[in-house]
Amino acid sequence: MREGMSPPISKKLVEDIKLQWLTMIDTIEDPLVLIDENYNIIRQNKAYLQTIQKSLKDIRFKDLIGQKCYETFAKRASPCKHCLVKSTNKKNPDTAWNSSQLIKDHTFAIRAHLMSPTAEHKFPRYVIHYRDITVEKKLEKSLSHSDKLAAIGKLAGGVAHEINSPLAAILAFTQIILTEIEKDSPHRNDLEQIQLATRKCKEIVENLLSFARHETKIVEKNQIHLIEEIKKTVSLAYGILQQKHIKIVWNIDETTDDIIVGNSGQIGQIFLNLITNAMQAMPQGGWIEFERHDEKDFICISIQDAGSGIKPEIIDKIFDPFFTTKTVGQGTGLGLSITYSLIKQHGGNISVSSLLNEGTTFTLRFPKI
Repeated sequence: MREGMSPPISKKLVEDIKLQWLTMIDTIEDPLVLIDENYNIIRQNKAYLQTIQKSLKDIRFKDLIGQKCYETFAKRASPCKHCLVKSTNKKNPDTAWNSSQLIKDHTFAIRAHLMSPTAEHKFPRYVIHYRDITVEKKLEKSLSHSDKLAAIGKLAGGVAHEINSPLAAILAFTQIILTEIEKDSPHRNDLEQIQLATRKCKEIVENLLSFARHETKIVEKNQIHLIEEIKKTVSLAYGILQQKHIKIVWNIDETTDDIIVGNSGQIGQIFLNLITNAMQAMPQGGWIEFERHDEKDFICISIQDAGSGIKPEIIDKIFDPFFTTKTVGQGTGLGLSITYSLIKQHGGNISVSSLLNEGTTFTLRFPKI
């Protein structure tokens, strides 16, 4: 060996360094995978394998080598349409995008890194990093929605108060004229229409005021029996449910002693809003099913109907104030917004799933005490 030259690195040292790198990569909690230009898997870390094992329990490291990443990770027969791996090149060696289409109910922040070619590997290779941001996205959406509700609540309250006074005057003077005008007067029908329209406007204003109060008012809360409050609300709606030919399916153990901290009136309004919503989705009749289960620190109540369902493109908007699919005059679009607000005030949350022409399920979570 010439003077000044470094001693050759032993094979054992190379293996040790390689093992250290592989161990370090396997300790990363986010899935990592190395693929070639044809989406074939060359190597992956432990988190990538564990993610796939949630649906394919018996699969092992060696089974993935040579498999297509879109087949194993996303369960697709062809490359994902939203994938930007092929946009990663020498001019743009680092590409990032988000996707909620890989695994059901999960959103990933994805980064693709181009590996520099070597004498041994002349074709492009890519390191793909997946970070699960599902919780972050849900929290972001929840905070954004809460801010929106608070802002609209204040606006609605101000507008409603300004409109209420002239509406009251219009209604009062119309009623006075109706008591004085002849029954066979050609103007009587016009006045009755004015009275009807004014009352409808007052009803909308009252809904606005109710919405605004829920955003700002702090109500007294006590320990209440959640199941008992739901049963009271169902009993209250029982008559109209029968008229609409809607059956209640009760899959809740009535001996369950579920105590939460809340306001009984608001709890009743939450469930009455959801029952009303279900009835409107089943004009020809059907059924509403109540179920209960536990989820960590929450008592969960699911309300499922056999209605028309909600279109996927609007399901994220249904809790927005004034959003409604009903025809003009049939609703203000505040029912589900108020429900969302009330559940948040009780420290809980609400989620929805739906299939067109099959039905919708709302799941409400209330904190245990």
